Amino acid sequence: MQRCLVILSQLDQTEVLLGMAAQALSRIRGMRRIDVLAAREPPDQILGRMGFSDEQAQTLRTNQMEWADALHTRFQHWLAQEYGPPADRLGKVEVNWLDPEITVDRIIAGYGKDADLLIMGFPDSRDSAQKHVATRAAIFESGRPVLFVPPFWDQTSGDRVFLAWKDTPACRRAFFAARSIVGAAKAVEVAVSATDPLPLDILPGVTLVQQPLADNSNAGQALLDMAATFHADLLVIGGYQHNMLYSRLVGSVTDYILSNPRVPVLLQH
Repeated sequence: MQRCLVILSQLDQTEVLLGMAAQALSRIRGMRRIDVLAAREPPDQILGRMGFSDEQAQTLRTNQMEWADALHTRFQHWLAQEYGPPADRLGKVEVNWLDPEITVDRIIAGYGKDADLLIMGFPDSRDSAQKHVATRAAIFESGRPVLFVPPFWDQTSGDRVFLAWKDTPACRRAFFAARSIVGAAKAVEVAVSATDPLPLDILPGVTLVQQPLADNSNAGQALLDMAATFHADLLVIGGYQHNMLYSRLVGSVTDYILSNPRVPVLLQH
């Protein structure tokens, strides 16, 4: 990994996400660059392509600029505290600020797919409809691992890693993405069901403890409970997407865990 992309949304979560990016830079082998994105939404994404005036469009653009400027102020303060003045950062770290007016599809195509790791806040009820779309696109369309950080997180992440195993391509990719973190962790546990044993080749050279995952009508809650018992500071899962009818009737493990921010979650579809 060489580059992580931090996607900002809520003002009060800025320092938490940036702090996690700094941890990634120091903990993940090969990580050298942080790009910080405050994506301003075009008026037609907020109001639709028809039915708004030039004055309304300008008002929305002004609001989005004020939002990005407020984020940038917090970003600059964090950057100076974390890495010192610009002269001290030369040759040590590269951190870039990005605040374009951009559509969701271009966020993923132009920024997400070019990153090695995406860092975001958990879905928030305050997020706009387009920001919720961007979250799902980051998971299911970027092809990159996504690290979701709870809004209250104020500690390190990656010392105690809990993984949820399921023999699917998505889970294999998630485990592969986490290998640098897992390899440096102080303790690692993995939840494994009786019908889905952990392959010997999935985490070579890593000492871990396997925990049985019992059949449960709410697998998402079961995994969160197991992670809490282990005192995990990182949960690794595959990103699964069910069809609309299934999700409406049953829900999914991914959606449940992302709706209950307890611990940082690394996932990949």
